[in-house]
Amino acid sequence: MIKLNISKRKKLGHKVLRLRARIEDWASLNGWKNMDNWVERKTANDEVIYKKTDWEYVDDMFGLIINNYEINQLNHRDTYERLNNMWKRYEVDVTLVKPNANLEPDWEQLQSMNWKDD
Repeated sequence: MIKLNISKRKKLGHKVLRLRARIEDWASLNGWKNMDNWVERKTANDEVIYKKTDWEYVDDMFGLIINNYEINQLNHRDTYERLNNMWKRYEVDVTLVKPNANLEPDWEQLQSMNWKDD
């Protein structure tokens, strides 16, 4: 695993947090059950036995970033492409949703963190 440098981790934290808030806004308008899944595991009969939604994946990634864990998949181009596709997929008219209450406390946490190299 490759450890992200501090400036890259901080920038990525901002972007992932904004994506999480965007998904939450989209889901509040369109329903959480209508969200795509980041990953699915199915039986031979096409029955879903495991899934991780886009929101769950992005929320997990945010937790890894702020807790300074090594994130191997973030060094792969296809991960960034999928995150960019999510950004486009969950576009909403911000005048139709209430301000996202989850964004501000986490944003403040990111700003107040000690972003020095270990």
